[in-house]
Amino acid sequence: MTKNLLSIDTNAKTVKGQKRGFLTGILYLAPDRVSGLFNACPNASNGCRNLCLYYAGRGAFNSVQQARTAKTIFYVKDRETFLATLKENVTAVIRKAKAKRMTPVVRLNGTSDIGWERYTVIQAFKKTRFYDYTKSFQRMVSFLDGKLPSNYSLTFSRSETNETQCLDVLARGGNVAVVFRSKVLPTHWQGFPVINGDENDLRFLDPKGVVVGLTAKGKAKSDTSGFVVG
Repeated sequence: MTKNLLSIDTNAKTVKGQKRGFLTGILYLAPDRVSGLFNACPNASNGCRNLCLYYAGRGAFNSVQQARTAKTIFYVKDRETFLATLKENVTAVIRKAKAKRMTPVVRLNGTSDIGWERYTVIQAFKKTRFYDYTKSFQRMVSFLDGKLPSNYSLTFSRSETNETQCLDVLARGGNVAVVFRSKVLPTHWQGFPVINGDENDLRFLDPKGVVVGLTAKGKAKSDTSGFVVG
């Protein structure tokens, strides 16, 4: 069991958000079936699995992977205590942000794709912004239909298997994250404007109906699955 569930601005991109006055807490679990207990990313494609950011940066260290697996086991085997601990962690992020005169934000799916709206964590902190990326079309539609907590924002993630759904999301006014091979992002993709998603991770500030362009990094540069565009 671990009491430290949220990492605070350990992600290179979330650190960029500090320049805009935001302090970000992220929950990193073991993705897909890595934990051996359950699938934390039920909509992951093969390309997504092969290029997962779980193994990037600090995630390459065994100690970090073991910690993330331990959190996942905690989540599966003692859900009630896990959620109570998570709420304590969110409170700590809010407290730290206040001390620094910053705005707290929380991302619960750093390396997972769990429907946190089913629980009471997001709803318990109505004045705090939560956000995530997801490959669940059902969750994304629920968000666009206003059925998720009002303080929770979702960005749909493109893979090599869900482009039709991506176009549907964009047509509904939602946002879609797309990884491009070129170092220079295109101005449009499939007729929709592209913004630079590498500038920060503050997706809840993005305009509506846009493609969040991300440049391929690490293994993604040599992807042949179709996950990377271009």
